[in-house]
Amino acid sequence: MTSPVMAAGAGLGRGGNALSAVMDASLTAMDRLGKDRAHLAFVFTTPDGGCVADALVHTVRRVTGATVVVGCSGAGVLTGDGEIEARPGVAVLAVHAEGCAMTPFCFSEGGEAELIDRVAPTVGSGGLLVLLPDARRLYPAALLDRLNQALPGVPVVGAVAAGAPMFELFQTDRVERSLVGLALGGVPISIGVAQGCQPIGAPYVITRAEGNMMYEIGSRPAVEILREAISTIANPDERIHEGDLYAGFAIDPKKSPLGRGDFLVRGLVSFDQKAGTVIVIEPVHVGQTIQFHVRDRESAHVDLEETLTAMAQRLGSRPPQCGLYFNCLGRGLNLFEVLDHDVMMIRKTLGDFPLAGFFGNGEFAPIGGKNFFHNYTGVLAVFPET
Repeated sequence: MTSPVMAAGAGLGRGGNALSAVMDASLTAMDRLGKDRAHLAFVFTTPDGGCVADALVHTVRRVTGATVVVGCSGAGVLTGDGEIEARPGVAVLAVHAEGCAMTPFCFSEGGEAELIDRVAPTVGSGGLLVLLPDARRLYPAALLDRLNQALPGVPVVGAVAAGAPMFELFQTDRVERSLVGLALGGVPISIGVAQGCQPIGAPYVITRAEGNMMYEIGSRPAVEILREAISTIANPDERIHEGDLYAGFAIDPKKSPLGRGDFLVRGLVSFDQKAGTVIVIEPVHVGQTIQFHVRDRESAHVDLEETLTAMAQRLGSRPPQCGLYFNCLGRGLNLFEVLDHDVMMIRKTLGDFPLAGFFGNGEFAPIGGKNFFHNYTGVLAVFPET
């Protein structure tokens, strides 16, 4: 079987005119691609592009020659050249892919079964799914449960469209309230997931719980373990004020020691000092291994740094041919208070390669071989040389 060959170019268009911006982005992407045409184009635009979305995707198709075009709106957009937030912009990634199976899809509510039937032949022998859904009528847990069961081992990456208006781009059209995406088969993939958190305290086993309420952890009141974890933080008043507390559930509780990246991070709803309980955003059960986490600017920076370093080690001598980065709209300027934070860290660690993405409203990525829905997370998917 012939190994797939990929080449790509990315372009970032800035300015108040969306059509001018997408033209600039598309021309730059094709110039950097160095080919007569692309097979695939990812297009991400800030919400101002919504009023000319049909013309926008037609411009991308005309300039790149791509027969497959998928994308969506984002609170911001990005390429390796930088990040655009709180102002208009368009990001285009043009990909020339030989020997790569591609299946684009667009489904309205209730299309999960049809989605699986559509993409299974493409990803059955290895590949990935890129999901770009609308937040309206989206039930990520149910969707991922079906995908994890029907397509075990197939990674899912992507993010939920964001902005007002919120919309998706599919082939020649602007669509809404839809699940847009792409199945890619026969391509190598490396994925990094930065949840932006730092473990605090020690891991314990949940010993009494009901629903999403933890009564006891390690046979002690849950809130006591939480207080103990907070006491291990240097400058806790400053750190907790800047960030948030979270619960991390070990993906593989048999692993020892557990560290950053070994947990699925979920938010805390509240805690009750008097009753000793801690409430988590989703159901928990007795026997789970939990360690509390803190998320703030410092922990998010270190987490991304370690995530990228681990990716570089896995890639070894195989540099990325291109990549997609799905960043939460709660990160970026909101968290780091500087532009281009994540993009510059990616370039510093993995080099300068064609990259595009957007700031979304929730991210999809695998942890420990299973796909999950995340918040406040950066998901980097790169296609290395074979």
